[in-house]
Formats: sequence, structure tokens, C-alpha cells
Amino acid sequence: MTQEIRRVVTGVNHEGKSMVVSDGPPPRSVTIGLLGGLKFIDVWHLGAQPKSPADGGDLDRNANLVPPPGGAHWRVCVFPPDSAAPADVDLNDLIAEVSEKVPDLVAHADVSRVGMHQTETIDFGVVLSGEIWLELDEGEVHLKPGDCVVQRGTMHAWRNRSSSPCVMSFVLIEAGPKGAG
Repeated sequence: MTQEIRRVVTGVNHEGKSMVVSDGPPPRSVTIGLLGGLKFIDVWHLGAQPKSPADGGDLDRNANLVPPPGGAHWRVCVFPPDSAAPADVDLNDLIAEVSEKVPDLVAHADVSRVGMHQTETIDFGVVLSGEIWLELDEGEVHLKPGDCVVQRGTMHAWRNRSSSPCVMSFVLIEAGPKGAG
């Protein structure tokens, strides 16, 4: 599944009737060239917990990896094969590109281990197509289409050791700092 993502948003008109508010591609997508074309497609953002379904947020142009307090992000990621990334990437160039396109990603990364990162979120992920390896500090898991992951704020990386892209859908829910609550 490498075709474009279509986003359909529903709402209610002035007569209280359900209707389509928008239908088309999500308005925000970034590609990180120095990571072989890793693509983030932001489907929807909640800046805070909604008070009603009609108060359900939208893309607020928040390009961050982690949603704001009380918020959530829904994003689709296309992971190119690891072999697609240039072998001789300058770390400073990579940090500059990532910082420009996903501003807070580097703050959550272990730059000594490319791809490893940890966020204060609970992430629900599902593999839509392709295959990928979830790398953890101790071990890894091979995931295929239909496999689901609940990522609970642990250090991890996504490795695509196959020859085809892997498409995953994620919902990230801000969970606050460790030890809170």
C-alpha cells in the first residue's frame, strides 16, 4: 500500500444532518530524504482532549512527533527499506533535516543509535502493508500486515529489512512525564 492516503472528515450541517466536511488527501505530509524517504502523513491532530465530537480538532500545523498535553496525533508512516537510505549520511545534515521537518524528534532520539527514540506517549500501531522489525533495547519483533503494536513509552526503532516499503498507521496519545499519576 503505497498509494496516496484519502482522508474523509464528517460533521453536522446547520440543520443537524450528518455530512462530509472534507474529502481528499491529508493536508500535511513530510518526507525525510536522508532516511531514504521516510514519510510521515499526518491525518489528524487533537491539540487537547475534545469536549464533544464536534470539537474534535484538526491539523493545527503541529509538525511535532509528540502531541501536546491532552492531545493525540493520527499519522500514517511509510518506512522505506533500510537499504534506501544513503550509506554515508552526515549526522549533522540528518539532524538538520529532521529538526526542520519534525521539530521535536531529535529531542526524543538517541543520536548514538540512529532511529532509536522514546516518547511520553502510548502509541497504537498497525501494519497495513509490507513488513517491519520493531527494535527494542532487548530484542526485536518482526511484524507483518495486520499485526498491531501497543508502544508504551519505551526506547525503540523501526527497521525495514525487506526490499519493499512498509506502511503503518499510528495513533499517539500524550501520556505525560514518567512517574506522573
